[in-house]
Amino acid sequence: MFENIRADYALHNPRRNRAFWHLLIYRFGRWAMELRFAPARWLLSKIYGVLNVVVSNFILDIYMSREVKVGKGFHIIHPDGVRIHNLAVIGDRVGILHGVNITQNMFPRHVPVIGNDVFIGAKATIIGRIKIGDGARIAANSLVITDIPPGVTAIGVPAKILRVPPSRPPGRRDETGLPGNYPIVKPRIGSGDKPPPGTSG
Repeated sequence: MFENIRADYALHNPRRNRAFWHLLIYRFGRWAMELRFAPARWLLSKIYGVLNVVVSNFILDIYMSREVKVGKGFHIIHPDGVRIHNLAVIGDRVGILHGVNITQNMFPRHVPVIGNDVFIGAKATIIGRIKIGDGARIAANSLVITDIPPGVTAIGVPAKILRVPPSRPPGRRDETGLPGNYPIVKPRIGSGDKPPPGTSG
């Protein structure tokens, strides 16, 4: 528990990011839940419940119970309005902004699984039994209802994969000797004109 708390402190400066206090309560709740001594587990779980409701829910506006499975380096960049379902699974080094909603659809236990190194933009909603691949990016205000492959950016309602057309790097030169982003206009050759040497008509 203490190793995770130190990592949370490094990511969330408590003077600037209130999310640290929620994660501190979350880590405490996970630790209490795994105690083998039943009376201690019961008492500490009651303390966790009060702290979670009063501090996390009402003061910090974060609804994320200790049942959520979270990997290392979880970063709540802006804490306001975060909603995460109890059965959600979140990988390592995931970052989320304010207003993010990770929840089930109409079917019980149909909850998203978030991979490693994922970034979720502000007010994005992820619903249902879907998988967000490692390294994916979810744009702000997007609604994700299908699987997202690793390493892509998803945007829109419903979210679709953002496809960027391939292009030559600006500094790269092609066979003309000009930079790759230099506009090239080929001359139009009439029927009576002869093409210049070394070119084809």
